[in-house]
Amino acid sequence: MSLLSNLARLSLLPTRSLHQTIPNASSVFMKRQKKIDPEVAKQREARRRKRLEKDIRQMQKHSKKPKPVDELTLDVKSAKNIEERRRPPTQLTLKEIDERAIALKDYSRSRLALQREDDKWIRGAIESQRKALAELKKLSPELYTAAVQPAANDLPLTIHGPSLTPPIKNYEAPDGDYIDTTRNWAS
Repeated sequence: MSLLSNLARLSLLPTRSLHQTIPNASSVFMKRQKKIDPEVAKQREARRRKRLEKDIRQMQKHSKKPKPVDELTLDVKSAKNIEERRRPPTQLTLKEIDERAIALKDYSRSRLALQREDDKWIRGAIESQRKALAELKKLSPELYTAAVQPAANDLPLTIHGPSLTPPIKNYEAPDGDYIDTTRNWAS
């Protein structure tokens, strides 16, 4: 027989489109169930129900307590030597008080001067822009109208509805999980 006739014969054989596998012997539904005394089953169910009710009571008892924050708790080592760690209040002399007041005034003056320089720069930029637009209006009114139109691509802002919504009555916010990533430097 030639190869071509073998291939033709294979294509005429009925094909199975259904794939069958043997059932998994470790399936829960395939295991044989042990026969349990109805009294023992009732006792187990009662114990399970009692344990669940206890867990539910515990959860309800602790549901409104805030989650503890590690930074606010005081460790035992620090609590033992708290008096050693207390610093006496600092007594400033008149000279130190005057120096601090002068330093504060100098800082305030430098911040004011910086603010005035910023304001002057902004006013100058706005004035330059106004002059340039006035010159553009004289040269070409069409270009001026195009220049003063807001650019749609620069600010893709769409606002729908009111910006503030009234609060929902009796709404309890979900308690989110907090993963503390603070490094603990104490040894």
